[in-house]
Amino acid sequence: MRWLCLHFPWLALELHGIPADQPQALLDTRQRIDLANPCAQDQGVKPGQALATALALSSELQLLETPAARLHTALNQLALWAGGYSARISLCPPRALLLEMASMLHYFGGLDAYLRCIREGVASTGYTVRLAIGETARGTELLAATTECLEPDKRQWWQRLEALPIDALGLPTRQAEQLQGVGLSTLGELRALPRHELAQRFGQGMLDSLDRVLDPGAALPDIFEPPEQFHQRIELGSEVSHTQGLLFPLRRLLAMLEGFLRQRQQHVTRIKLQLYPRDGQIQVVTVHHDGGCVTAAQWMELCRLRLERERLQAPVLILELIAEQGLSRSLINQDLFAPARNAELPEQLISRLRSRLGEAAVMEMEVQLDHRPEQVISARTGRGAPVSDFHAARPGWLLSRPQPLSAHLQRRLDWLMGPERICSGWWDKPVARDYFIARWPDGRCGWVFRDTRGHWFIHGWFG
Repeated sequence: MRWLCLHFPWLALELHGIPADQPQALLDTRQRIDLANPCAQDQGVKPGQALATALALSSELQLLETPAARLHTALNQLALWAGGYSARISLCPPRALLLEMASMLHYFGGLDAYLRCIREGVASTGYTVRLAIGETARGTELLAATTECLEPDKRQWWQRLEALPIDALGLPTRQAEQLQGVGLSTLGELRALPRHELAQRFGQGMLDSLDRVLDPGAALPDIFEPPEQFHQRIELGSEVSHTQGLLFPLRRLLAMLEGFLRQRQQHVTRIKLQLYPRDGQIQVVTVHHDGGCVTAAQWMELCRLRLERERLQAPVLILELIAEQGLSRSLINQDLFAPARNAELPEQLISRLRSRLGEAAVMEMEVQLDHRPEQVISARTGRGAPVSDFHAARPGWLLSRPQPLSAHLQRRLDWLMGPERICSGWWDKPVARDYFIARWPDGRCGWVFRDTRGHWFIHGWFG
């Protein structure tokens, strides 16, 4: 079993959604710099510095606060997103995920393509990631915490792992200091010592820690279990007064929704956005996709069009996304050997028009249980599949009013099918007609009928 670790070094800062070109930092309990983003580091801000020193180096430094619960929520949301890339995901708090990748390489087309998809997916969420692949779960996690390691050769990977310094092994501080005190500096040197001597000197816990790092057969980490329903929220870094300001955090939520749906093999036909202001009533925005959709890009376009018509009632502090109506993908699978279609599906076009223009602005055609051609097709604004079991030969273009057919033209027609007697509507608008399908001299096919008085009319055209 091979593992891929995704380490998010600045997750505690980037989850606030502040642009990366602004210096940002977190403080520890001693009011010293605990974490600084690359922009702040470029200005000289480093972990361990006193607050006064950091502010002197960077006058625009933003000091953020990230509670442990919020950091854990962000990691869980990233695990939902990762559902599109692995069937086995494990949390490595506070800033990493472990993905079993061996079973996914064939599906994505090899290791390089798989890693490229991972990087592109993380980039769409606005987070920074450091990747490492390896033979043991814990060893891969430790490597990702220090440096990127994408060695495909197993022997080179073990060399990289054994070169890890003692203070990068995640051991208790006192234990790491004891090991360094006796002259040990790397994992390889620690591994070379006799196990019974390590157990006598440092206890069985030391051996257990080493086994988790070095033994490919060690106990596997716990599997992340996604919730039954997608219901996630993001706290915004500052109040948002315009709908355009919601698009970036919404992109993160939709990326998580896509991973959630891919892992559960589902599409969703309706999502609900709930906007929480500081004070006031929650504002709800509902977005539909007529055919059901899984991809974040399509949902993002629909949400953007829908939010363009929305006006915020108050500045928003929290954005929440709920997937309300799910549809099993097995119900809408297409033929495996059908040619790929690059054109936009009708459901996508209808969904875009409704998001942009409103529900009432787009109508659907619906087949009515009536034999009269004028009454068969009606328009409606409601949702749901129209009646589709109408197998009679009918033209795609029905004229709004039948047009007279001259006797001269009748003699030039090639009669293909008919007659079909339609006699109905005695209760309001009675009709009694004999319908024929005829070909014109120029190759067009029309739908013509003769009434009870013997007059001929053209009523529609076939495509």
